[in-house]
Amino acid sequence: MYGQALLDIPCIKIMMGTDGKNLQETRELYNLTEAEEELLAAKKREHALLMVGSKRMHVHFEIPEYKFGYMGTAGGR
Repeated sequence: MYGQALLDIPCIKIMMGTDGKNLQETRELYNLTEAEEELLAAKKREHALLMVGSKRMHVHFEIPEYKFGYMGTAGGR
């Protein structure tokens, strides 16, 4: 895996929603629990899995409505 070092180096990782093959590979790479896998599979806006060293937690980012305007209207969720 050529990109493995890029995934291993950071002490802090924030993982947002994903599914399919990406979710399967993430589950295997980070040994996700069933609850962590369900969190990522739900793909809820503002919710993420935060990994700091060996600690993991569900985080909820509160994003003010006006900031969504910065992202444009070209697509996405």
